[in-house]
Amino acid sequence: MAQSWRPGVRATDTGTLPPLPALPQFPGMRGYAELRAAIRDLGFPHAAGLLREPARRQAASGVFGTLPQAETDDGFRVLDGLWFPGRGGLWQRVDVPYVRRAQDAWRTSADPRALTAAAVVDTLETLVRDDPMGLRRVVLWELCCLLKDRGPEPGPAAGAATTADDVAALGVHRSEARLLAAAVDAGFPADGPVRRAAEAVNDIWPGRRLRAAERVAEPLPRAPHDHVLARLLGSLRARSTAVARLAARAGALEARGDWRGAATAWLGALRQAEDAPETRTGLLRAATGLADATAVPGRAPTTVAVDDQRVRLTWRPPRAAASVTYQVLRFPDGAPERATELGGVTGGLTTADARAPLGRSLRYAVVPLRGGRVAGVPLVTAPVLIAPDATGLTAVPVPDGVRLRWRPHPAATAVRVRRSTDGGAPRTVRTSEPDRLLDVPLPVGTHVYEVTCGYPGGGPDGGTAWSPGTRVTARVEEWPAPVTELTAHRAGDRVRLAWSAPERGESTLVAWTAGPVAPGADVSARFAALGQGPLPARELEVTAEPGRRLRLTAVSALGERAVAGPSVVVEHARPVGEVTVRRTGAGRAEVRFRWPEPAVLARVAWDDGVRGEERSVARSTHRAAGGSVTVDVPDAACAVTVTPLPRPDAVAVPAAPGRAALSAAPPPPPPAPPAPVPWWRRWLRRRPAGAGASP
Repeated sequence: MAQSWRPGVRATDTGTLPPLPALPQFPGMRGYAELRAAIRDLGFPHAAGLLREPARRQAASGVFGTLPQAETDDGFRVLDGLWFPGRGGLWQRVDVPYVRRAQDAWRTSADPRALTAAAVVDTLETLVRDDPMGLRRVVLWELCCLLKDRGPEPGPAAGAATTADDVAALGVHRSEARLLAAAVDAGFPADGPVRRAAEAVNDIWPGRRLRAAERVAEPLPRAPHDHVLARLLGSLRARSTAVARLAARAGALEARGDWRGAATAWLGALRQAEDAPETRTGLLRAATGLADATAVPGRAPTTVAVDDQRVRLTWRPPRAAASVTYQVLRFPDGAPERATELGGVTGGLTTADARAPLGRSLRYAVVPLRGGRVAGVPLVTAPVLIAPDATGLTAVPVPDGVRLRWRPHPAATAVRVRRSTDGGAPRTVRTSEPDRLLDVPLPVGTHVYEVTCGYPGGGPDGGTAWSPGTRVTARVEEWPAPVTELTAHRAGDRVRLAWSAPERGESTLVAWTAGPVAPGADVSARFAALGQGPLPARELEVTAEPGRRLRLTAVSALGERAVAGPSVVVEHARPVGEVTVRRTGAGRAEVRFRWPEPAVLARVAWDDGVRGEERSVARSTHRAAGGSVTVDVPDAACAVTVTPLPRPDAVAVPAAPGRAALSAAPPPPPPAPPAPVPWWRRWLRRRPAGAGASP
């Protein structure tokens, strides 16, 4: 057994093996996955196949994949360096000259894969030049993976022990086949997370992506026996420790208020772990504190200008500005961990942000870069709040107050209105509509209104952020008090109107030709256009001409101001004329008449002395039928009456109805007499039976 073997003592048991070789625990090169794929695309199971000259490969093709004899074994050795058999039974070590000869042989070969193979061998030459044992490590790793997975060709069942024949089939010299097979079975990992991590860790580390390297290296053993992997993981842990130490030092400096020292410490940590989010967050936080602590009005290294909803940023270059580019970050004030990068930033000293979120207190950080790495402490701006104000703010005096109108920004979710009177302290006015306010009653004086728009989530503790506000000044004058009562009484064809006296101002009665106005409405312009003065009395008798409707409104006036009071409608319909009626069928008659303007309804009724019916007809129906109405009538004679109907809200002067008589329906015609019987039919009926028969 392996435990009984001692150096210098020949083993008596042929099954006894010397100590197993230490296998590599990772390939130890950057870009291993691409190299392996290129070798497989060329048709080779591992990199050693590329290192044989094309002629030698053809001569040895009968050896690979078979069970060679010892005297004809043309395999390579890999346990103690990478060796190929040479002339005269000498072994040739695979070094840089050997790899170059193999590359030259591929370049002069007629093999269709020659150029691609030469390019892959060039990669192997770089590997040998950087590490003399690097190529041996890669070949041995490939062999172990193939043996553990039983290679690309169908082999033994999964879980079976690896034999020397399996190893020799891959081109390994039989003198090392048993040891390599035993070593693979003893502890080489199967395909899984450990092997994937081992093949990928060199692609990330050494490098600046510390956190990514830590995640990839997590499945690897904590104390590897592979000294190269141990050195690699040791450097990774040392870097993690250094970054943690710098972060702790930066946190202590922040607690003492030393923002410059904290920013320097965070910068050192970020340069060693560029993918660590806490280092970037800490650097932005310290740079923000440094900018606030050293801010001098008018001398800030960064300038922010807000034009509507576009933020323009300008900054000064550092002292050593050669080969420096810039990265601009935007983050909410107090939340540097939510920083996002602005695109379109070149090597210039200005940029613009056209998509800044509204209602958020933002900061911008200009990060200098050199060679893609952070080259200094970022320049952080003061807080920038983009909260557009309302537009189109107007104030119109109304009786006892002011009417405001504005257009809020579509993104605003709240509107706040504050009013200050005659220079006093502002007070909030409640609004029921997002774009208007009727502020009544108000005392006489000058009032200043400030309208601000609110945006959610941008204020302190995530509350509402308010815009700077837009202002308008309104002057409230003394207005007349509206008339409170207006009565109307009809006396024949005349109407007597009476109204109460207003508390302020003088009153009169105005006939409006336009539409109605609500009580209390401002009618100053309309009243002034009429040029009508107040009446000395508070009573008025009016006569409405037939065919007219009057809308009379009590108006109070005080100076140039006029206010509407209650209104009354006086209507005198035109008499119904030209009434005609005719029957159009059984139980139907057409009534034609001239419409009694300005009525909107008319009643059409018939009465035969025993019973009667009536129907209300709209003016639109009468016009659509060409000035006629079709009604149901009895067959007996009856009288048809058309009466205008006044508006329900009007004081109506009665109008004469129109009448017409409808005669009774004519009686039905008598039945027609029977048709005469022809003479020959009468003769046939009188002829005796059997007359005219043949004898």
